[in-house]
Amino acid sequence: MAARLSGTIRWLSTPEQIVILAAGLGSRLTGVEGSLPKPLVEVAGLPLLAHALAHAEASGCREAVIVIGHQRGRVRQVVEGLQTSLGIRFVEAEDPSAPNGHSLLAAAPLAQSCFYLQMVDHVFTQPVLPLLGRSRLRDDEAGRLLVDLSPDVALDLEDATRVRLDGARIVSIGKGLPAWDAVDTGCFLLTERVFDALREVPAGESRTVSSGMRRLVEKGALWAVSIGEIAWADVDTPADLAAAQQALAVGSYRG
Repeated sequence: MAARLSGTIRWLSTPEQIVILAAGLGSRLTGVEGSLPKPLVEVAGLPLLAHALAHAEASGCREAVIVIGHQRGRVRQVVEGLQTSLGIRFVEAEDPSAPNGHSLLAAAPLAQSCFYLQMVDHVFTQPVLPLLGRSRLRDDEAGRLLVDLSPDVALDLEDATRVRLDGARIVSIGKGLPAWDAVDTGCFLLTERVFDALREVPAGESRTVSSGMRRLVEKGALWAVSIGEIAWADVDTPADLAAAQQALAVGSYRG
């Protein structure tokens, strides 16, 4: 499973905007959290969305564009009550049950030419976004994905989005790949080219974030950066929630 990541290094300033996708239903957590919308499910005493905002702030971001949908009023109210130095802008997804690529497209009018993207249900024990933005994008790069080359045994690999690599270049991405080198951690550095890629998803294919990334992969424009040994969790199920609680009990960017 190991793969060596390499590439030309040219320095630039870190992107200052993050898009956080927080519109979904989170139906697999309903049994443990009742009617609570997924972005407000607590891990280590904080809602998932508060973790995402704290992570962005610790990573040097100045603005967060949050795509909300399911119970949007409740989610917005909680966010507006948080203490953060980030400028917050909300985007409302038309259909919270639609695949997450629709949520990302909804953010297009507010997105800068280069921005971070994070799924609200992914938590990290250290700031990881700077790993993506510490070197200049190559001319042939439309984006980067933070990947885990040695995923923790607690991660549900059957449900994880898998990634196949050729050096640092991503050559395949999706769930159920029979041969793979890493898993998707839910954090990206993207250019506005991702919105064209999402619009190019065929009508018969579900418009997920991964389906847009596959269009970039076909163009050889999506690259990988390793998360290294930093612990993280994808909170989709009660078992994932327990793993996230344990991970953040050991270490956190919250200081």
